[in-house]
Amino acid sequence: MESQPEHTVWVNGTATSSGPGMSVAELVREMSDRQTGIAVAVNQSVLTRDEWAATILTAGDRVEIVGAVQGG
Repeated sequence: MESQPEHTVWVNGTATSSGPGMSVAELVREMSDRQTGIAVAVNQSVLTRDEWAATILTAGDRVEIVGAVQGG
């Protein structure tokens, strides 16, 4: 069985390989040890958490994953 080709997406400005059909939710699980307190934008559009699983990444997408921090 042949492996599926990888697609390159940009995550926080860094080229990252992702498998075809990867959702934003899967990418967040791969890239972050946190699942709460974060916001995600794809191609400059902020996604709600409910949209993560339904948003499939395509080659060249630009993803920003931002975590909230406490402090003053």
